[in-house]
Amino acid sequence: MKTPIQMKKSLLKRKNELIKMYKELENKLKNNELNIEDFNKKKHEIERELVEIMDKLTQIQFLS
Repeated sequence: MKTPIQMKKSLLKRKNELIKMYKELENKLKNNELNIEDFNKKKHEIERELVEIMDKLTQIQFLS
């Protein structure tokens, strides 16, 4: 089982990965490599996971 510090590190790493994915997604849309429907779908998936991560980080902070 991970310690709260390990969990926080892992969550922050994933958060940064998702932010990078989001920026890449925006670039693909700007470069017309992605249509708006696909962009919105993938954007929603990224946002949903980011919200979950932020919630978990808040819980860790509160409990530590």
